Amino acid sequence: MNILGISDVTGNHSHSCVAILQDDKLAFALSQERISRIKNDSSFPLQAIQSALDYTALRLQDIDAFACAYPPPRYYQSLRRDGFFDLPRSLIRVMLRHPLVLGRYLTANIKKGVIDPQKMNGLFEIGVPAAKFHWIDHHLAHVSAGYFASGFEDALAISYGGFAPHLDGNNVAGAVYRCQGDGIEFLEDIPMTATGCYFSGVTVALGFKYMAQEGKTMGLAKTVDFQPAYDRLKKLTTCFRDGVWHKYPFWVDYIQSPRADAFIASRTGHFLNKWIAKTSPAQVAAAAQHLWEENIVRYIAHLQTRHQFRHLVLSGGVFANVQINRLAADLPGIEEVYIHPHPGDGSTAIGAALHIRKQLAGKPVRLSLGDTGWGVDFTERAIETAIRRFGSRIYYEKREDFHQVAAQQLGQGQIVGWFQGREEYGPRALGHRCILADPRRTELKDKITLAIKKREHWIPIAPSILAEHASAYLENMGDTFMQRVCHVRSRKRNDIAAAIHADGSARVQLVGTDAYAPFRQLLQEFYRITGIPALLNTSFNVHGEPIVHLPEEAITLFLAGDMDVLIIGPFIIKKDKVE
Repeated sequence: MNILGISDVTGNHSHSCVAILQDDKLAFALSQERISRIKNDSSFPLQAIQSALDYTALRLQDIDAFACAYPPPRYYQSLRRDGFFDLPRSLIRVMLRHPLVLGRYLTANIKKGVIDPQKMNGLFEIGVPAAKFHWIDHHLAHVSAGYFASGFEDALAISYGGFAPHLDGNNVAGAVYRCQGDGIEFLEDIPMTATGCYFSGVTVALGFKYMAQEGKTMGLAKTVDFQPAYDRLKKLTTCFRDGVWHKYPFWVDYIQSPRADAFIASRTGHFLNKWIAKTSPAQVAAAAQHLWEENIVRYIAHLQTRHQFRHLVLSGGVFANVQINRLAADLPGIEEVYIHPHPGDGSTAIGAALHIRKQLAGKPVRLSLGDTGWGVDFTERAIETAIRRFGSRIYYEKREDFHQVAAQQLGQGQIVGWFQGREEYGPRALGHRCILADPRRTELKDKITLAIKKREHWIPIAPSILAEHASAYLENMGDTFMQRVCHVRSRKRNDIAAAIHADGSARVQLVGTDAYAPFRQLLQEFYRITGIPALLNTSFNVHGEPIVHLPEEAITLFLAGDMDVLIIGPFIIKKDKVE
């Protein structure tokens, strides 16, 4: 059975992704942004679908079922459900201050609400028969992706993001499920008033990009104390206390955060800008992060008290926040937490395929995801052809011991670009498309951050650590997919000084025996040379752009930045003649 999962078919929602389940194995998964080079590309993923078919040697007619994880939503009905006057209350200020902004905002959303999604279905446009097409509940797709990859036999699972529809079109911020054996049982919704767009709204007010730079807000938050702006920001936040979500009256303002001009013109945007000017951007970010941590951790603790679970599965864009993930993992009574490697809507492409497979066959497929290399790879011939296009601007040689060469260069203080095998699915560089350096040398972190990534100095870079050495370095265990922070033991902080946050923590990738083999071999060789079982590891891209997809893109970035060596497949590439 061949099943293609897709995050959205209308081209209206964030981050279009596809996945193919082929003979009960995850054969391929790719984000449209990797090919289009548009960050968080929401367009219909035609190029990603074609790449998926090419890689798996399937034709469109070979696909037995197509599953979409964003069913037609009842957008305005959902906004009115939690308070009839909430929507006009939020829009009236925008209308009075910037009517043209409001007009553009409403026009786009009314279009979504009026046009039948069936008529916007890109799969139908490329010839997919309606009989093969299935809508899947968005939150159930999130949870299916996480639970059936977690290895748990029982768990509480939470899907939490901005907002998205159930199969009946009802939009909610998230949903909670009890998972046991092969079954997933719905427990409760997280109301739309508690939208994850809250954190995106703060991000926009700080001058960063919606659905692209929330990590900047999180990084900035950890540079100062949260207290100076805490009480003020709390007045602008839906809060969870005493077992109930307490609605912020202007919560709909946050729904406007995808359109920065509309959000800034809203009451909430006005007060955020005012408080940023009175205190500082960092203090507002810190207060926003602390409030977000408080509310979500209180909510999960409340669920734990009610449902008494030991295993927790987290999915949805909210759980891209690694600080929240750490706090959730540390809650009493929770033994293990699983966070999907693509916690945003990318996981729904996989989850939709898994869910429809279960419906059609009567039994779910369980995935083992030790590595996220599910995208495109390139033959040696294709790589060498790409290299030759750059002529005398670069010099290269082929080495079968390329991972040993990389380890030697890293040990000498070089910054190495690493482009190997199939590209990772998701936002993290986990051994395939990386920029690497010696984790002891803080000056290399600064060089990568400022000269190569071209981003703010306070945004941290993560370490990748051999899993068997993790307990010597970490007070609480890290994550295979860099999805939570953990505290680093004080006696080991000099070993990975370039990856340490201001509070002594780090966002760690554990590289075990099921990780991508060449990357693990590189770490083992670096450990043999230096005695340090870790590397500084960040994604192979300029900040704000998708991770590189083609060898040509990697070489172009190598030439533009301050990397010393680029290793693509077995080819060692330098700007000066290789000795």
